[in-house]
Amino acid sequence: MIFPAADDATEPRATALYAAAASVSATNSWTSVNGWAAARVYSSFEEEYEAASRDVALVDLGPLCRYTVRGKEAPSFLSRLTSCPVTELSAAESGRGLILNADGLVVDLADMTRVSGDLFLLTTSAPIDRRLQVAARGFDVEVENIAGMVAALGLFGPNARDAAAAAGVDVLEAEATAQGRVRGVELAVRPINLGSAPGIEIIFPAEDALVIWERLRRRKPIPAMGLDAADALRIEGGAPRLGVDFIGADAALSAEEARIPDEIGLPHLAPPNRAWFNGRRAMRNAERARRRLVVLSLDCDRAPVGAAIRSRDAVIGGVTSAAFSPKLKRVLCFAEVRADAPASDLEAMLTPDGRSKAAARLHETDESRLAATFRENLKAATGFRRSPV
Repeated sequence: MIFPAADDATEPRATALYAAAASVSATNSWTSVNGWAAARVYSSFEEEYEAASRDVALVDLGPLCRYTVRGKEAPSFLSRLTSCPVTELSAAESGRGLILNADGLVVDLADMTRVSGDLFLLTTSAPIDRRLQVAARGFDVEVENIAGMVAALGLFGPNARDAAAAAGVDVLEAEATAQGRVRGVELAVRPINLGSAPGIEIIFPAEDALVIWERLRRRKPIPAMGLDAADALRIEGGAPRLGVDFIGADAALSAEEARIPDEIGLPHLAPPNRAWFNGRRAMRNAERARRRLVVLSLDCDRAPVGAAIRSRDAVIGGVTSAAFSPKLKRVLCFAEVRADAPASDLEAMLTPDGRSKAAARLHETDESRLAATFRENLKAATGFRRSPV
């Protein structure tokens, strides 16, 4: 899951892990996400990025929104609410999808785990309490917001599983959720990615937050990672950020501001030829994408948000978010461009007067590969074929 845009809460609440996180913060650099305190940087961007890229880093995932959905009609309800393949999930399995409105426009990202037969954990970037309340009418389900009841800690990096195992956290199932106890604390562990960084998420009761934090850091002081380094990793993986790279349909002031799945580069998370999720019919009948989010690689050290992207002397879009990638030694950025824009001869205007500019080229990511494969398969499945004469 990806954090949404930082909000402007003047007095953010402390997550269950805030006290532990604050104790290792050398910069005291904080912001607010969904009304919860979130660190931008703990030590330095470079150190945190390096830890997640080469070893392992801790992330407080408390600012994300979490709901439990239980009941005999929970699979049907969630299959309607989200585009996740809920009915195909076995116990302990997870899936990704989108939440769309009735017009087929993206409301939020959705991450689903089937904890047991009729119990599901739904994680979203932003609160959707009202939408859940309305959508649940007529279904035999119980929905509960548990964000303040649990602590959620992410371990990201190539050694994430080893760090968890060293702390006694059972992660024997490589691709499924494991449940167990550590020093008497009940917890659930599931695989999760942060952009290009693989990892695991550990969820446990909020009152036991410090017990698990100290347990994980007993063998070695695993560094904590803030939003800045996490942002670089999620752009490398091609994961757009709600409220930054696109506006959710519930927050958009007009339909023109909202986006369909293909326009945010995630058509594979809402297949129009499968299932009956909310907004599917409208999405199938919608016009083709007029714009598209892409990841660009820039020959520079930094790029401002809003910088114009040009091709052959014509402005085709603008930068929505950017971060320097220490691995690639260049800036990667999300840019929203015209869907019919050329893919070559690109450059970013780094200053409004155009005197400073940088060459740009399309950068392939994990998500862009999935999207490209999906578009080709969908085209082949729905394309017109002339009968032999």
